[in-house]
Amino acid sequence: MRIENNIPSFIDFWGVGEDKTLADLEAYLNQNEALYSKYFPIHCPRTEERLKEALNKYNEKLDDIHSISDSLPAILQEMTAVYQKKYDLDVEMSYKLLVGTFGSNAFVTRDNKREIYFAVEKLSAEQDHLKVIASHEIGHVTHFSIASRQGMDWSTVDWMHGLTTLFTEGAATYLSKQTVPGLSEPIYFTYDDEGEPWVKCYEENKSAVKRRFLDDATTGEWDMAKEKEWFRLSGGSYFGRNRIGYLLGTDYVEHLVDRLGEEAALTFWNGNDLKEDVINWLKE
Repeated sequence: MRIENNIPSFIDFWGVGEDKTLADLEAYLNQNEALYSKYFPIHCPRTEERLKEALNKYNEKLDDIHSISDSLPAILQEMTAVYQKKYDLDVEMSYKLLVGTFGSNAFVTRDNKREIYFAVEKLSAEQDHLKVIASHEIGHVTHFSIASRQGMDWSTVDWMHGLTTLFTEGAATYLSKQTVPGLSEPIYFTYDDEGEPWVKCYEENKSAVKRRFLDDATTGEWDMAKEKEWFRLSGGSYFGRNRIGYLLGTDYVEHLVDRLGEEAALTFWNGNDLKEDVINWLKE
């Protein structure tokens, strides 16, 4: 396991000298170009407007950033050990901790399914919240690892389709519930204490959510506008809450677990028509 904590370098940058300017932030990002190359632009747009907004937000998050720098490495070690014991996770994990510009909060990199980035300015500093988001991301790696052990042909996976994202995000959320059990349900979706309206929105509109996702999934191509609507922080125009696809996906995976058992559910995309199964479930 490798944990690369780059937060102290940002703290040093932010704490030295006068108030930082846009040019200062640009210079810091350029000096750390290799680190941020997988963050920009896929997980956050690098625009002047975005950077200016970040400059105005950092001070209010600075105490949390300090706290997370101290606590997150140990949490990552703890949660990795939980997955190793419970799900036989046997891959060499790589974690990179950075301070971003208020885009994505965490992600598994596209070219290395064992590498996870955490943009800590977007995270709650509460220990349980950090455990859940760490578990969610490690859950992705574990989900992929279990499938690989069963001989998954990854060339068959349509990574860019929302039906696939629904399954993978649902699986990661399901796994976070198994490895950090007993918390309030909304924490598993928003990684903070503000998630009750998201869960309530989904439960009150579940039938409509399923119909709308079914329509998006089966009408035309799955494009970035649909991806953002259902799975990104920038979405939420349909039902007033972003990332509703995470709740829908978790509902589907829990349905699969009830129907098939845990291992068969998590490996269902190996040798089965996952898209057809999700579509049939959405129609129920």
